[in-house]
Amino acid sequence: MKRKIWKIKELTPSAALLGQKHKIPTLVAQILLNRNIPEQDFQSFLNHDIASLHSCFALPDMDKAVKRIKEAVASKEKILVVGDYDVDGVTSLAIFNEFIKEFPDLFSYYIPHRVKEGYGLSSEVIKKAKEENRTLIIAFDCGTNSIEEVALARSFGIDMVVVDHHHPKDNLNNPFAFVNPKRKDSKYPFCELSGAALSFKLLEALIGKAAFNTLDLVALSLVCDVVPLKGENRTLLKEGLRLLKTSNRPAISALCKIAKIRKENITVFHIGYILGPRINASGRVASATEALQMFLTNDESQANSIASKLQEYNQLRKGIELNILKEAEQKIESNMSGDYAIVVGGEGWHSGVLGIVASRLADKYYRPSFVISFDEGLGKGSARSIHSVHLMEALEKCSKSLCAYGGHKKAAGIEIFKEGLDEFRKNINNYIKENTQAEDLIPVLDLDLILSFDDISNEFIEALEHLEPFGEENPKAMFASFNVSKKSSAKKINSGYSIWLSDGNKTFEASVYDSGLLDILEYADKFDIAYTLQKNTYHNAPVLAIRDIAFSSDKV
Repeated sequence: MKRKIWKIKELTPSAALLGQKHKIPTLVAQILLNRNIPEQDFQSFLNHDIASLHSCFALPDMDKAVKRIKEAVASKEKILVVGDYDVDGVTSLAIFNEFIKEFPDLFSYYIPHRVKEGYGLSSEVIKKAKEENRTLIIAFDCGTNSIEEVALARSFGIDMVVVDHHHPKDNLNNPFAFVNPKRKDSKYPFCELSGAALSFKLLEALIGKAAFNTLDLVALSLVCDVVPLKGENRTLLKEGLRLLKTSNRPAISALCKIAKIRKENITVFHIGYILGPRINASGRVASATEALQMFLTNDESQANSIASKLQEYNQLRKGIELNILKEAEQKIESNMSGDYAIVVGGEGWHSGVLGIVASRLADKYYRPSFVISFDEGLGKGSARSIHSVHLMEALEKCSKSLCAYGGHKKAAGIEIFKEGLDEFRKNINNYIKENTQAEDLIPVLDLDLILSFDDISNEFIEALEHLEPFGEENPKAMFASFNVSKKSSAKKINSGYSIWLSDGNKTFEASVYDSGLLDILEYADKFDIAYTLQKNTYHNAPVLAIRDIAFSSDKV
């Protein structure tokens, strides 16, 4: 009666040796191995050192970008700075503002309108730059695959510096400088930086150590853009979280105030689920320029006013999202619930929430999900994937059905004509059918270890805390215990339930927030549990946060 497939990693013989060598618990050493952390990186993973960051000039074309920008400033050229409308794009521009604020007459910002213009550079932006006699465009978090736009800018005599982290296609028409660690010829040691992290790197190359004061903004981007929290990203995030807790930036204070959270308590959760959605909301239902202005202002009153607007936008976004989600689910349940991929479209669906709806559909049906809004025959859509399907690889195989596409392994955007929708649905379903196994389309719980209750202690939980911050590719450690029985009935507490469980040796409190799991708890004598660990600070005792339950007779 397993709800999900449990994939449990085994304790390996090397874990004890590595734990002894690095003076960490054996189980923590195994979790590091499970995260594919090389032994030589154990200490840097557990104890970050800001001095260990790679040289910004190791990034491809960084020297060219810096030289061209400095030349443009020295000769008083007019420069256009373009960014994306999400948290990563907005924070990229806010970070770079630390350089350009000294030259207000030379630089201007441009963020495309999500609904009216769509993602990234467009020919209209290039033409606008020409009309304003701008000779340099700097693009953040976009531009990697803007082949025609780069060519158009070059024909106008405009140089382009692209600072981006998206995957390049093979036929890129290279800009003047292309700062992207995912370039095939890049020798930079870490390729998973966010757009804002790259903006920080450019700023560091321009102004030196003063750039480190912007790591609070980098932290926002790393979490909200869901980049792997390993390598440099981990170091940048840990330092950025430290700065966020003490930030004097009016925008951070205003966001925390409107969201009713204490700045000194900010965690990855607050960034991803509370602050991030509010920042993103302006770009989804209005203009992301407002969010940018909040980060640029030093006026607390103005920051508070804009944060209030973002709160209203976020509420509006939720309503729009819910309506589209209901309509999409009706279409799915009526004729495509058995598909290998969800491809659903509607006339005039608000493009600002398509990615969120796609994410919710992917979670519910556990299928790659494409949500498309059509306007006069042209559709623009967002896609979200599952663990077993690489979106960019799938889209490359189905590209003949599309006008355009781009993105990452788990998230992408597409453009498609309405008459090509059925062909695309057929092609993407065939691709996934041919390239996945049946179990690939069942939700998976990746569990780090099998524990006995004897393994659980406050000391072990404190050791696990050194693995924070948790997030993409560094999830909170999850464990399994078998043949557990209940020592009490489930008791309702706040939004969940509390129950005491025993493995025959020890007894611990467990918390359950999924009411669907209560049936097994109620009727089974013995069961297996998947859980994370946390500490009840009031009682100073471990608590098992239950994520899934199975009858003990089930095979794992």
